[in-house]
Amino acid sequence: MNLLTRINHYLAMLLLQCPGIIRVGGNVGGGLPRFSYTGTYTLIDDGSRNWRIKFLTSGTFTSEKEITIDICCVGGGAGSGKYACGGGGYVKNYFGIVCQAGVSYPVVVGAGGAANYNIQAGGMSYFALSGQYFANGGASSTYQNGGNGGSGGSGMNGYGGSDGANGTGSSPGTGQGTTTREFGEADGYIYAGGGGHLGGGVNGGATNGSSGTPNTGGGGGYDCVGTGGSGIVVIRNQRAA
Repeated sequence: MNLLTRINHYLAMLLLQCPGIIRVGGNVGGGLPRFSYTGTYTLIDDGSRNWRIKFLTSGTFTSEKEITIDICCVGGGAGSGKYACGGGGYVKNYFGIVCQAGVSYPVVVGAGGAANYNIQAGGMSYFALSGQYFANGGASSTYQNGGNGGSGGSGMNGYGGSDGANGTGSSPGTGQGTTTREFGEADGYIYAGGGGHLGGGVNGGATNGSSGTPNTGGGGGYDCVGTGGSGIVVIRNQRAA
């Protein structure tokens, strides 16, 4: 057996021991998935053969191997209104979803709502399988009323809510009342901060005159100026309970 044949034999043995864990691009090992995506994404190696994919724009996801995933959807934040701020996008988590090999699944990342006299809703974010796994955008609202959403937007002289809380100030918006952390975990990233007149909610909620941060679902800032931040869809390999 010549040297080249021995090398090829050794590589083949490695692949047999580690099926289906070659990342797009060809690196062997590490537990990363092999897949394609037509939009923009970030692949994160969490170690111990765990991974996450953050879909930053809409596209189509195809896995080369059947995988079981958890899904976090964050809707787009609502835009600012007259004397009021947009609520963050709603956040919903789903667990134990099976993706078939070779099947293309549409992923939509909700857009942020426009700035307007009345608060304009953000777009829905979803990962479509046989059912649709989704989260709505921050809700529309009327003149001088903070928007409802994942975290509530403020009214006049108030602050945007964080991690599912209500906004403050005059006629604030209502938050979803549950955590907006990624996958609901105590150390997960907090999405969907509400926009605020005096200060936005953490991680994306806009303050007076500014827009929500992209891919956070943050609500737009005060007084018909700030748009909502776009949402995000995150998947990961299913984790042990």
